[in-house]
Amino acid sequence: MAETAARPTRVECVDLLRGWAVIVMIETHVMNATLLEGSREGAPFHALTFLNGLVAPSFIFASGMAFAITLRRKMADIITARPALGKQMLRLLMIMAIGYVLHIPKFSWSHLMQVAEAPAWRSFLQVDVLQCIAVSLLGMLGLVFILRTERRVVVATALLAVFVVFASPLVRNVEWTAMLPLSVAAYLTTSTGSLFPLFPWSAYLLAGVLAGYLFLQRQQEALRWFLRAALGAFALSFVLDPVFSRIYPVYDYWHGSPSFFLLRLGLVLLLLTAMRWYEQSHGVKASSWVTLIGRESLIVYVAHLTLIFGDFGPFNFQKMINRSLDYSHVLVVSAGLIVLMALLALFWSRLKKGPLRTRRIVEWGFVSVLIIIFFVAPA
Repeated sequence: MAETAARPTRVECVDLLRGWAVIVMIETHVMNATLLEGSREGAPFHALTFLNGLVAPSFIFASGMAFAITLRRKMADIITARPALGKQMLRLLMIMAIGYVLHIPKFSWSHLMQVAEAPAWRSFLQVDVLQCIAVSLLGMLGLVFILRTERRVVVATALLAVFVVFASPLVRNVEWTAMLPLSVAAYLTTSTGSLFPLFPWSAYLLAGVLAGYLFLQRQQEALRWFLRAALGAFALSFVLDPVFSRIYPVYDYWHGSPSFFLLRLGLVLLLLTAMRWYEQSHGVKASSWVTLIGRESLIVYVAHLTLIFGDFGPFNFQKMINRSLDYSHVLVVSAGLIVLMALLALFWSRLKKGPLRTRRIVEWGFVSVLIIIFFVAPA
């Protein structure tokens, strides 16, 4: 952003927040896929579900904060449309494409062409975390390119965040599929099956961008400011909820309401405060596996979802387990998968530090294997 500012070093609290979000995300997805139906009731399950519900806001928020911190040194590249801007846009488009690929009903060309019906294609067009993040960050790049100064971008981001939060209860109740193609409507409402439409989920990313800017401006006081922001979000959530419940024609506290957004944002900011405190008081070792998973979150995200929910014909973990595990076995499976993902993150991190040619061979080799599996897998 500000061209005269010193280039910021890597902010470990962001990697810690994203790393823990991914770790708990793995447990969440394992639980969703394997926990016994009879265990999905009662206070313990609902409490765990609420805590697991902080995973996505934290992950999206951390993406926005990381974007703001790295953007400061990339501002000139963006506003002058240098090749670096094109590379960033291509990376975000790739992330969006990966999000869609993860929703292919079955990883088989024959299945798509011969068996898949309308519900399967509707599922394919669902908007998940990756699409939400990618489209939101593409919008941020557009804001930077148009507004061209740090102050304008920050003000516009704050205004846009407020708009998204307060418009969400209205937007989510519009029948967008009657006016827009399903592929576009999926970004606006959960009625299409989308889990993470832009309203209200992009607001977490915008809030992360603002937190990143605040960190850059007040690094020494960031801990105090994060805590104040968390307490402020909590207070607004409870104080304004009676007002919100009266002004919206349809008001659902748990789905898209500004009050619930503020409550979750406060909890995310509280987690960020804890990560920043830990970073300052204890330091983060270079060998930290939590920050390693945070830095390599994309490949870990894709790999663990593919293993849990991927349908490769003979291998389908979700169908094999078929919700037959109790809490203790869910914990064991989660721990094993977390260790496996940590090893994958370590391998990928070292691969990126090695010769570029070796990395490209591994990347293209992996892609080639996937393409072969996709075309030879039975319907």
